Amino acid sequence: MIEKIRYIAISIFIVAGSAFSVLNAQNFIGSLNDSIVKYKLGEPKKALDFGFLALESFKDEEEITLEYVNTNYYLGEVYYFLREYKTSFEYLSKSLELYDFLKPNKRRNKNVIKPPWVLNSMGIVYYQKRDYVNAEKFYNEALYNFQLFDSNYDNEKYYGINTSLLNLSLIKRDQGNLKSSEELLDQLFERVNSNAIRTTDVLQVYISYMELFLVSGNDELFVNYYNKIKTVYETNSVSDDIFFKESQFAYAQANQVYANFLQSKSRLEESLEYLFLAKELFISNPQRIPNVNLEISKTLYSMGMINKAKELIQQNLSDEIIIQSQKLDNFKLLEKIYSDEGSTYNLLSVKDSIIFYNEDPLLKQEEDEFNTLESLILVSEKQNDLRLSKLRTNRIILVSFLSSSILLLILLSLKFNNDLQKEKNRRLNLEKDKINEELKLKRRELFSKVNFISQRNDYLNNIRDQLDGDLNNFQNLKNIKTKIKNITTSEEAYEEFDKMFSQVYPKFYERLNKIAKLSQTDLRLASYIKMNHTNNEISRISGISMRSVESQRYRLSKKLNLDKGHDLNNYILEI
Repeated sequence: MIEKIRYIAISIFIVAGSAFSVLNAQNFIGSLNDSIVKYKLGEPKKALDFGFLALESFKDEEEITLEYVNTNYYLGEVYYFLREYKTSFEYLSKSLELYDFLKPNKRRNKNVIKPPWVLNSMGIVYYQKRDYVNAEKFYNEALYNFQLFDSNYDNEKYYGINTSLLNLSLIKRDQGNLKSSEELLDQLFERVNSNAIRTTDVLQVYISYMELFLVSGNDELFVNYYNKIKTVYETNSVSDDIFFKESQFAYAQANQVYANFLQSKSRLEESLEYLFLAKELFISNPQRIPNVNLEISKTLYSMGMINKAKELIQQNLSDEIIIQSQKLDNFKLLEKIYSDEGSTYNLLSVKDSIIFYNEDPLLKQEEDEFNTLESLILVSEKQNDLRLSKLRTNRIILVSFLSSSILLLILLSLKFNNDLQKEKNRRLNLEKDKINEELKLKRRELFSKVNFISQRNDYLNNIRDQLDGDLNNFQNLKNIKTKIKNITTSEEAYEEFDKMFSQVYPKFYERLNKIAKLSQTDLRLASYIKMNHTNNEISRISGISMRSVESQRYRLSKKLNLDKGHDLNNYILEI
């Protein structure tokens, strides 16, 4: 469902990018912005090159311009198409921030408070992350600003309001409020049907109706709207290249949605035909191909065509444009196939890949950075409010200065000293909070790594036990057990654990070594005890028996010269 929503969002971006362009951009940066818009869908990497060149060119500018605001907005669009949502959000936020610093006479529309296309795009990023509350907030704010456009921007106002209505309809649909979703679509269709500038505007609304009726189960209306899209696409003449690409993209979406409908009716062979047609139509949008390939693979798997399904999955995984979440979906399907085939070796390899992508720290880091970015935006908004408030205060001060300059100087001096002290205190508190947050993060990472090691060992040991009765060849069984044991006792996971442990408890090893001369095994055991793990947990993490853990504890107690009544755990926890 998210992929279908993404297709709709991309169509929205096409309209948004065209309307947000600077109409009379004669300067170099404006020309580069036009190139970003031109290549953002078909060749996004090329669009990024033009965007970075535009940012570099702006260094010579003395003040912020609308073209520079647009450059950041377009880069946010491109990164959205590449599904790099955190980076997209960064550029969109930067565009929104820069717009506030534009002089009023440099803005395109004096009535607009905030650039609505930027607001709309930020809402789409939230929508993809299923944060419907924030998405609806940005969509409503975008709708409000679109309605502020004057008569000089009738076309942009028309598209902006349409886009906002469509986005709000999608949110209502995903929240299960199908009646409200259909009412918004009806309102949108009435506007488009009476004022449509391009045929693709109508196609986009038809696709939204298809999505809605697929969810509500209204098969008759679903098929009716598909046929309408097909008729419009086949009967309208191609007037220009842009129209052809947009209508082709819309028809590709419709075929993919129709394929999903056929799958729900168990009409798999027919579904496959529509998926292949959608894939062919997406030829100018290669980012869509991996998702269509995955749906084709699932259909082939359901039809029992296992080898073809595996071949397409491998093709998907080797594609450079495939993103991590898509890789995970492909590996999960491959897991089902190998499980059905009983291919233990391949199944083990695939499961390792699934574990890796599920536990990928880069994704977690990106999510944390995205959350931090959201907080910074809220802070920025507050700062803007404070800035406006300060401007009003300065006007009052300026008037007061004429009547009582000496008193004002005294007050300003006191206020400056007070603000300076507050700022010092604030910075100290912020630094303290930052250190505490970094320490908490390191602890969370450490616990996460320990749990990952434990889960992996449990999983591999369980496989080793299961294989005891499955293999007749003793040598093969011995080899498999040896490989699993090597993985279980690997030092790589502990080295990463040890690195994070040293960051959380930087003086721990140093203090232990002052007490006694300890081996690496002793230090490792002490670190696990410091983390408050039981003997059973230590056994699982280290990949050794309980008896070995107890022997290591005994040797460590001896080296630390602990009396019989002195508990090792309490001693280490106090260090």
